[in-house]
Amino acid sequence: MKQPVISVQHLSWSYRDKPLFSSLDAEFPKASFISIVGPNGCGKTTLLRHILRLLPVPDRTVQVFGQDINSYSQRSLAHTLSYVPQQGGLEYDFTVAECVAMGRYSHTSRFSLLSEEDHAKIGQAMEKMGITHLKNRMATEISGGEFQRMVIARALAQNAKAILLDEPVSHLDPRNQRDILRLLRSLVDEHSATVVCVLHDLNAVSAFSDWVIMLKEGEVVASGPPAQVLTAAKIEEVYHIEVDIHVSESDGSRTIMPRWRT
Repeated sequence: MKQPVISVQHLSWSYRDKPLFSSLDAEFPKASFISIVGPNGCGKTTLLRHILRLLPVPDRTVQVFGQDINSYSQRSLAHTLSYVPQQGGLEYDFTVAECVAMGRYSHTSRFSLLSEEDHAKIGQAMEKMGITHLKNRMATEISGGEFQRMVIARALAQNAKAILLDEPVSHLDPRNQRDILRLLRSLVDEHSATVVCVLHDLNAVSAFSDWVIMLKEGEVVASGPPAQVLTAAKIEEVYHIEVDIHVSESDGSRTIMPRWRT
């Protein structure tokens, strides 16, 4: 495995007196597309929230680029990790460009104006996500796929070394899912960022990931390359559903097919 961007060691956590994690360990390799998978309620989002320090983290439990996460200031952590949560709405009207510009706030001092560099980063992020033509549209008026491109552009404008995304495509149609995941894959391939995604579609995980972390009931049951983790036996163990896995003779791609009627 490559050098880890994020390392989680002996993380324990309870929710309303119900234990979820008990000494959980996980590593996230650098310059990779990493997917976190598992059934609902297994701890995927909670793990992300600990890595982002949105939940309290004991010292020496989460390391980010080899440094204890609690040693980061909020500003320096924002320069290192950016976050795209599950899609939510906006309560106020902002243009797409204004929403993307929010990603630069950690790079500016209070009440200061955006610099030329800030505007350049904002423009580059919108261009990368293919939304430059939407810059003057209100964010409340764009489609779901466009909205998701916008919030990822905001994360890109933040210029962090790793982007963490919680179910970034679960509410999108298949074409938009594919397009968003291709864009995220390109960030890794172009060495722009490490990408960490919570995903449900195991075929998408297989197609785009370099590394997979599989959770079940708050425990890591497997981690490694997709072909090693997404086996029929592991999927049945974790999801309680039988699957058939087809491997293409032409390119070696794998298709996971649940046995819906058995």
